[in-house]
Amino acid sequence: MSACGGGSDDASNDELAPEVEPAPEAEPEPVPETAAEPEPEPELEPEPEPELEPEPEPELEPEPEPEAAGEVIEATLTEWEIAAPTEYAAGTITFNAVNNGSFPHELVVIAGESYDSLPLEEGGTVIEEQLPTGALIGRTARVGSQSSAELVVDLAPGSYVLVCNLGGGSNSHAGAGQRLDITVS
Repeated sequence: MSACGGGSDDASNDELAPEVEPAPEAEPEPVPETAAEPEPEPELEPEPEPELEPEPEPELEPEPEPEAAGEVIEATLTEWEIAAPTEYAAGTITFNAVNNGSFPHELVVIAGESYDSLPLEEGGTVIEEQLPTGALIGRTARVGSQSSAELVVDLAPGSYVLVCNLGGGSNSHAGAGQRLDITVS
């Protein structure tokens, strides 16, 4: 039996084996999967691009804000003095800090009843870290001699202090007199 079945079975198995091999060739035919590639094409539709268009619009919104400067005040900084008005209307104020002195200065706006009510070092420098939260309203960068800088702030009714807080100890600009108490109504 094995001779009859073995010889004829082997020959027919060899012949069938090549026929079975074409069946795997039929498997690569799933070229319809490449036909499924058009599905990602709808994902590439330009729908995400319109989402990028609204982003430039918010960039246009901040531009009008600086235009609304409100009241413009010149604050002249010299050695150991700030020359500016002491009474202001509430709202947006633009300080044009002009340094007519020989040393660098800055203009700092602090909410407080008076300079003397602020936390001060021995020489008169304001200890900014000890100010109540939100009391430091704004400051210019360091302004060189014969230069100027702008500071735009929104001031509610109350008392404020303008100060040059540069220097420390016996070299404190504020301690030497470069400060001004102001009132906003």
